[in-house]
Amino acid sequence: MKPLLKGYGCFLTSLSLFHLLVQIICLSAFVPHVEASGNAYLNELLKKAGQKQLYLERYWDVLVHYKETFSGMKSLIDDPRFFLSPDGKKNPKAELDATISGFFEEETPGVEHPQCRFIARYAWLKEELMVDKAKLPHVECKAFKEALGIMNPKSAVLIFPTSHMNDPASMFGHTLIRIDSDYQSKLLSYAVNYSANTAGTSNAFTYTLKGVFGFYKGFYSILPYYEKVNEYNNIDQRDMWEYGLNLSAEEVLRMVMHIWELKDIYSYYYFFDENCSYNLLFLLEAARPSVQLTDKFKLWVIPIDTLRALEKSGLVDTVTYRPSMATKIRHIASLLDRGSKLAALRVLNGEMSPDNIPVEDKGEKVKILDLNAEMIQYRFAKKKLTRDQYLRQFLSVLNARTVLGKAADESCNIPDPPRPEEGHRSARLSVGLGLKNNRIVHNDVFQEIKIRPAYHDLLDNDRGYVEGSQIVFGDLALRYYYKDKRFKLQSLDLIDIVSLYPIDDFFKSFSWKISTGFDQELLAHGKEHLVYRINSGAGVALKNKLLGLYFLLIEGDLDVSDKFVHYFSLGVGPSAGIIKTFNKVWKASLSGKALFYELGDEHQSYKVTLGQNFALGPNNSLQVSLSRERTFHTYQSEIKCNWNIYF
Repeated sequence: MKPLLKGYGCFLTSLSLFHLLVQIICLSAFVPHVEASGNAYLNELLKKAGQKQLYLERYWDVLVHYKETFSGMKSLIDDPRFFLSPDGKKNPKAELDATISGFFEEETPGVEHPQCRFIARYAWLKEELMVDKAKLPHVECKAFKEALGIMNPKSAVLIFPTSHMNDPASMFGHTLIRIDSDYQSKLLSYAVNYSANTAGTSNAFTYTLKGVFGFYKGFYSILPYYEKVNEYNNIDQRDMWEYGLNLSAEEVLRMVMHIWELKDIYSYYYFFDENCSYNLLFLLEAARPSVQLTDKFKLWVIPIDTLRALEKSGLVDTVTYRPSMATKIRHIASLLDRGSKLAALRVLNGEMSPDNIPVEDKGEKVKILDLNAEMIQYRFAKKKLTRDQYLRQFLSVLNARTVLGKAADESCNIPDPPRPEEGHRSARLSVGLGLKNNRIVHNDVFQEIKIRPAYHDLLDNDRGYVEGSQIVFGDLALRYYYKDKRFKLQSLDLIDIVSLYPIDDFFKSFSWKISTGFDQELLAHGKEHLVYRINSGAGVALKNKLLGLYFLLIEGDLDVSDKFVHYFSLGVGPSAGIIKTFNKVWKASLSGKALFYELGDEHQSYKVTLGQNFALGPNNSLQVSLSRERTFHTYQSEIKCNWNIYF
């Protein structure tokens, strides 16, 4: 029996080995079949994509941010992680083929699969190529689904925080996109932002220099909307405009998928063109491919201009104004007389209890307490109060306020100012005629042409802009003098920024200016020559109904030219002026300065200028200026009239 069993056992062992061998052979035959099948389907999709020339489709350009350059197509994304092909930044076809191939990769633990990492590309190509998902590796994309569940995107709103003149990073304003869900409170929504990573930079000049020449990396980020409201609306004193977009839920989903592709991906930030507003336009194009927004901007991009482009493209549905804390405070303060303002200040400084305000009129007392409540919240937002101080002061005011009942309508109803996009356009062409007179040149008539790429000066109509602000870049002026029969470069303002921020009882901000460029200046022999100038100043500004906006600054001025004996002249002195807007059409300014140059070529310079601007329409104005100066003991007068065309 035992030999028989032993023989039977050997037979079973042999049979098992034979069965295992058959399985291995079958499996070996099957695996190549699967791989061949996968490769065959991949090749089929690649061939189909090539036949349809999908790499030439505009939507592919949008998803990879391709733009036409002198050397061919090139993506504006600089992070190599954004491309699946080593040549993907400059080769749309190679990137498309690499993307399709990536969808067939096996899933690697800890690495986001291309189907998930580039989910907007996957969704588009799946539709264009009618991809059979069963022939691709099954991937869950859990991270994206979780994020999508949290955001729950239903609609989108473009947000425009207005400019904040005491912050060089926000001189032109800013744009971001809010993704709304089913939540009733929009503060619980999420905001999509593109900005430069400026960590480690605190100097305004360094920030501007690096921003202009692309030394910062820009990133897209998604943050709770209430954080951005607190940053812009409460801390930075910036009003916010909310432009509701008529995007469908499907279009918003496409935008969110593209945002997912851009997470943690950088592109170099450029202050004038590849900035916050320009890069957000790609998201809107990803949502609705039929709109062409990025192609409208070639040389420079200013946030206000992107608002105009959105409206022209039919994307804007509703517009809502969200005043800042500072605007609310100034509005309530404007409703109080001098005595009530002093009472509000005494309560705010702890010199008087909120319960013992010596004002009989209930409505006036309500305004005083409302003003205090806003100021306490503002100071806490600015970190001027600890949490304990904030709670103690705010609850004290709130208890006194509750006893008085409902607020007056005039305290709550802040009138909407003109919308930012309703102001004049950013670029300006100016043509004019003038007359100059000094001891060398007697009554010389000249023609002048000026071109300014951006953006607003103190005499321009303030509708849609911040009063007292001037931001000028690249303002070029050429003149033709009839007596000399020659053209002359009159000036080239590389940068000319002025921030006249009026102080009042509740806000104490300084005013400042900085400019650099080339100007024709009177020299010792009585003739004008082109000098390079750097000018800066700081001081205070005030405002009242009678005089308008008036200011006093202390300026420093450096002029450099080979026509100077010492090659330079450095001076300091005061400047002052008044800017008055009489009505919607007429605006005037009177300014003067006295500079005393004690280093280099010593001399004094005094100048008085009267300027007037008459708005002929939203994008046309007539500007008349008269000036009188004395420099190096030479007197010179000039009068000119310019027609300004904004475009």
